[in-house]
Amino acid sequence: MAAILVVEDERVVASDIAESLAQMGYDVVGTAASSSECIEHAEKRRPDLVLMDIRIEGPLDGIETARLLRSRFDVPVIFLTAFADEATVARAKHTEAHGYILKPFRAGELKSAVEIALHKHAMELELKLRERWFSTTLRAIGDAVMAIDSEGNVKFANPVAEGLLGERTEDLMGRSFPEVFRPIDERTRELIPLPTPAEVATGKPFELKDGAALVNANGELPIEDSFSPIIDDHGKLLGSVIVFRDVSESRRLRERVALSDRMSSLGTLAAGVAHEINNPLTYVLGNASVVYRDLERLRLAVRQRRESAGQLLEMVEQTTHAMAEALLEIQDGAERIRGIVVDLRSFSRPDAASHAGDVRAALEWALRVTELEITARARLVKNLSELPPVRASGAPLGQVFVNLLLNAAQAIEEGRARDEVVEVTTGTDGAGSVFIDVRDSGSGMSSDVQKRIFEPFFTTKPVGKGTGLGLSICHGIVRAAGGSIEVESTPGVGSRFRVRLPISEVEAKSSTTPRSEQTARLRGRLLVIDDEPQVGTAMRRVLAGHEVVSATSAEEALSKLSEDPAFDLIFCDVAMPERSGQDLYEELVATQPALADRIVFVTGGTFTPQLTEFLQAVPRPCLSKPFGAAELRDHVERLLKAQAESSRPRLSKSR
Repeated sequence: MAAILVVEDERVVASDIAESLAQMGYDVVGTAASSSECIEHAEKRRPDLVLMDIRIEGPLDGIETARLLRSRFDVPVIFLTAFADEATVARAKHTEAHGYILKPFRAGELKSAVEIALHKHAMELELKLRERWFSTTLRAIGDAVMAIDSEGNVKFANPVAEGLLGERTEDLMGRSFPEVFRPIDERTRELIPLPTPAEVATGKPFELKDGAALVNANGELPIEDSFSPIIDDHGKLLGSVIVFRDVSESRRLRERVALSDRMSSLGTLAAGVAHEINNPLTYVLGNASVVYRDLERLRLAVRQRRESAGQLLEMVEQTTHAMAEALLEIQDGAERIRGIVVDLRSFSRPDAASHAGDVRAALEWALRVTELEITARARLVKNLSELPPVRASGAPLGQVFVNLLLNAAQAIEEGRARDEVVEVTTGTDGAGSVFIDVRDSGSGMSSDVQKRIFEPFFTTKPVGKGTGLGLSICHGIVRAAGGSIEVESTPGVGSRFRVRLPISEVEAKSSTTPRSEQTARLRGRLLVIDDEPQVGTAMRRVLAGHEVVSATSAEEALSKLSEDPAFDLIFCDVAMPERSGQDLYEELVATQPALADRIVFVTGGTFTPQLTEFLQAVPRPCLSKPFGAAELRDHVERLLKAQAESSRPRLSKSR
């Protein structure tokens, strides 16, 4: 039963209204003749509705009293008055009254007005409660939420949106959405066009891809977002909602997980790598022992002089010929081991790009290190063609191909290698993409499994056999490069994964210079600084024809340079005990800057974050160990030639 308060300065009229309301079944909580009486009743009885005469006793009329009731108690009001002039009606509107009845009125009119007012107020309360729920929820959630109207102006922003945009809500309200929300492509640094309200209304999907960043007052941060239209029951567009989030932490986590998965894959690859290294290492060690044995035999024969001069010459010729063949094999084996080490280093370092943009090189490396695992279960068929460079670096691509190849092998039971096949095919399509197919004749997948295959932590392997992260990480790597991964599979028949990658607009250019175009070799004076004496000795032997001085510490090198600074090039190991190559370089910059400009850093690939940052910032060349004799000689010749062309008078073709 609704409780009603009657405010009427004519007591008889007030009594009649109260009696009529009681007969209708309402609870009349009292009557009042003035504003003060009305407020007193409202405080004590809290009525559900007030019937208010506009002309009442006291300094405040009914309209002012209704405004007080609305602000203090949120009580709905119906005005009862004999006045309907424009000025009175205009004032009454501002109080948001729930009804306006002109005297005299019939009982039926009064009942209708009361019922409508009570219903309207109940709906308002329900709407306010719902709005409060929604507003509190939107303000409490961890994602940034903004609402924009049909004209594209901001109508709501939660505190998270404030933080990500770097502006207060009151400063955002009413402004154009593209003015406050400015996403850019991190690769191209260009603004990403936002959908218009009309495009949102059509349900056209819009989602910022990986690699988008939001420009705000404090700089920029990586984000993801989604748009949804707000449409009324008649299909009219009221506005749209955008939900976006800062993905800095999730990106860092994804990178850590990707690195962890890459390092986990190295465990799986250990058998293949051991096989790759052990073969050349076997004949390197064998041939080295043979060379040593023959040299000892020759040395002993020369010392004892038991043979005649002719016999001794024949023995020298035979022995040196055999040693030359053995040394060539040692060199070949060492080059093979060097290549494997370089591949492993590029795979284990997340920022490495040993085959930047070269799909075939990354794929061939992946095939090499997984071949043992594959051939234990199936025949490996390769249909590889020459491919243009793509917009992706080699190390992540190698990780993608290793995962796909291992999955293909592990989908096949062992013991049927003659009957099963893993086939790898590459090519280009008409859409400007490179494709790489990895097909197996294994167990295949059901449609339900195919739908979830790229979900993180989803795996069909037994507990302890897989994390379920491999394909999810592959999907992220390929997507970040602007490509896609598709899967086709039939249970009992096999699966085919197809990777598509966009072709790079910049063609790779070879940095090597043909021998025929090179000038005559220059002779230089070189300083080699390495804490491993054997490295300095080997470089001196390889660089015969140059004057090579070696030092085994930064201190020794600085001493030599202070005594005689006339060196054309200074090869300096980065990671040395006590004082590093960085320390030596910084001291030379401060004391002998001309010598600092002649440094070539040499590294074995083990970097601290500090050294990595240093090598990226310093404008000096870097030579990675292990390097071959030809590579070292070419490197020295190229640098000496560059110095000669810069008119350094000390350099000449002979000393």
